[in-house]
Amino acid sequence: MGGFTPPIPQDDSDWEIRVAVLLSLFLQMILIFVGPVRKRSSSPVPRFLVWSCYLLADWVADLALGLLLNNMGNIGGKSSSSSTTSQLHAVGLKRGPSAAVSNADGSSSPIIFAFWTPFLLLHLGGPDTITAYSLEDNELWLRHLIGLLFELFSASVIFFCSLKGNPMIPATVLMFVVGIIKYGERTYSLYSGSVDGFRENILDPPDPGPNYAKLMTEFDAKEKAGLDVAIVISGADSEAKKALAALEQGEATRLLERSTTLEAQAYDFFLIFRRLFVNLILSYKERKISQRYFLERDEVTKSPAMAFEVIEVELNFIYDMVYTKAPIAHSRAGCVLRFVASACLVSSLLIFFFRRDKGGILRVDVAITYALILGGLALDAAALAMLLSSHRMLVFLEKTRRLAWIASAVRRVRPRLRRWSERTSQLNLVSYCLGKPDPFSRGLRRRLGGPRAVRVLAKVAEKLRVREIFDDFFFIRREPLCCRQGQGQGQDKGLLLNFLFGGLKKRATISKSTVDYNEMKKACGCRGEGVFEERREEITEKLVEAARQAAAPGEEESEEVLKNRARERLDTVLMGSVKREFDESLLLWHIATDLCCHQLSEQNAPTKDTVEKMRPIGETLSEYMLYLLIKQPEMLSATAGIGLLRYRDTCAEAKRFFDSAAAWDPDHGDARRMLLSVNTTKEPAAVKGDRCKSVLFDGVILAKALRDLGEDLMWEVVAKVWGEMLTYAAGKCRGSTHVRQLSRGGELITMVWFLMAHMGLGDMYRIHEGDAKAKLIVRDQ
Repeated sequence: MGGFTPPIPQDDSDWEIRVAVLLSLFLQMILIFVGPVRKRSSSPVPRFLVWSCYLLADWVADLALGLLLNNMGNIGGKSSSSSTTSQLHAVGLKRGPSAAVSNADGSSSPIIFAFWTPFLLLHLGGPDTITAYSLEDNELWLRHLIGLLFELFSASVIFFCSLKGNPMIPATVLMFVVGIIKYGERTYSLYSGSVDGFRENILDPPDPGPNYAKLMTEFDAKEKAGLDVAIVISGADSEAKKALAALEQGEATRLLERSTTLEAQAYDFFLIFRRLFVNLILSYKERKISQRYFLERDEVTKSPAMAFEVIEVELNFIYDMVYTKAPIAHSRAGCVLRFVASACLVSSLLIFFFRRDKGGILRVDVAITYALILGGLALDAAALAMLLSSHRMLVFLEKTRRLAWIASAVRRVRPRLRRWSERTSQLNLVSYCLGKPDPFSRGLRRRLGGPRAVRVLAKVAEKLRVREIFDDFFFIRREPLCCRQGQGQGQDKGLLLNFLFGGLKKRATISKSTVDYNEMKKACGCRGEGVFEERREEITEKLVEAARQAAAPGEEESEEVLKNRARERLDTVLMGSVKREFDESLLLWHIATDLCCHQLSEQNAPTKDTVEKMRPIGETLSEYMLYLLIKQPEMLSATAGIGLLRYRDTCAEAKRFFDSAAAWDPDHGDARRMLLSVNTTKEPAAVKGDRCKSVLFDGVILAKALRDLGEDLMWEVVAKVWGEMLTYAAGKCRGSTHVRQLSRGGELITMVWFLMAHMGLGDMYRIHEGDAKAKLIVRDQ
């Protein structure tokens, strides 16, 4: 068989090619297993590992292809097949013309290199577990398509240059098929995960509505004929009844069946709610179906853990659709392509294994060739095993009676892994300003030399412009969210999730019967006002009692005066704090919550049960919301955009305040006591003006008002205010932003947002009741 030969053969680079090809295979082996880790970890270390392997895998494959392209004139030499084969012999591993397979001129590379070329296309296709590292990679799918064409062209050039004397042409062609399939699967998956591709796959067929032109033509004709005609809209008044009937039949009945598995229920909801992640809206019927499950089903209402389990599986479906090859792997075409690719790999292995003149190839090249083929088969087998154990495949297997036993076997064998990080990132303003992160109290401080060493490292990091990385490692804690007490479906998910579920359920139940968009928006639009309105009388009584106890002997005031002063304090300090701009309220309440942790002097009795439950919830949400404000500001779109400025000014004032006591190196408890001891009878704005955006001592004033409520009521108010702030922020965040966080371990705010959607809360339901149809009728004469 003929071919063409480049006019000028390039310099030899055999060992560079061998190392690059093996390194490319090694990175693929790592990537297929570490790729899914990022959805279960919020730590920066695993994400950095995945990111490095993701970039290196493509870069090394491109490098190897470039080396082969640069050396294509040397592959197999310029002589015929017979002369090339007669000169092949097994030699040592020393590089050079004496150690390589060469022609008479001593300038050729092994012909087996041409067989390795399509493996690089396979590697560029990537493993099934990761196609995109971020959402932005999906939007660049067209660039990957053009890259596929260029890489295919380069590989084809290398192949055609090696046609002279190439005994592996059939196996190479088969591997080209595999490489094209894998690279094509990745490109299609990237397109499917892009906003346009995702939206196109989930949108219903367009509905042009009634044929207006035809209807009006008939109306005009009958009217000209002298008939008394009219257009009547039918069906508008019965829309609610139709929706309720739909709950008892069809898809609603299937969702409410007790016999269906968790994955099947989650998949049905996934088909409904996936449109939220491309910022589309839902209908009245879909809201009713979801509310029926999350607000009325006994297993869900009695065990919030089950509700969060369903949502976790749904979010995993979303992750797979956006960041993996799931769009093609779970389709019929994908199954056919997987079978073809595996068959081609096996055929290539058999062709190479039964090739008679393998002794003419260097042993190292034989070993590398086997490693490439067997490595490709191992990657295929691992991807198949992961596919069979995926949630979506379990749904398919359980729906097919003949294959249900496979699903049961998979459930028994597969390891139980987290579906997301199940952690909340915590950032404390006082600890940050003191330069004493909490981990240092557990031994890390002794190893680094104490807080002074931390401050020195912080200054060095700031000079090197890596302060954010330094803060991420030293000042941000990632605390477990769920207190697991069992290994079953009904396991305890912890106080925090139960608390959030209960608050949302209460609001959803109140707004359940409404179809008014403004009413639903109002139900999740509170930022703490609802708490103060609900407990207004009790809070007023506590403030009156605190004022009475604080009064000096002989200066007692009348009950009416005390009540008026208490009401004014409630409206200006407490209610006023949640009516400010959202980022300002968040900083105020974070500082106040931290100061509320300082032991009340009059509390000597054992801690009450309410405090034991509400205090950790309030502290966790406080530090989590500050983390979102500073490190994930795109998730708090409710902020006005100056949250970072307020935070910086507040930190600057706090550091200046703590520096006044730097001689005796105050700890966190000392810092709280110092702040609470400051005289705050005058408003900070009246003293400092409005140039400085710091809210440090505004937070102190709020903390003093909260501490006057008593520890029991104080922590109940603090926890519920933070619960409302979290749900308010979650409702304002766009769906596409939540998708981005799924590849970073997930966020609690995403879980809350999705739960709100399932309970019928939020502005994703722009409801217009009406599936009305226009009819043309002729009235009796």
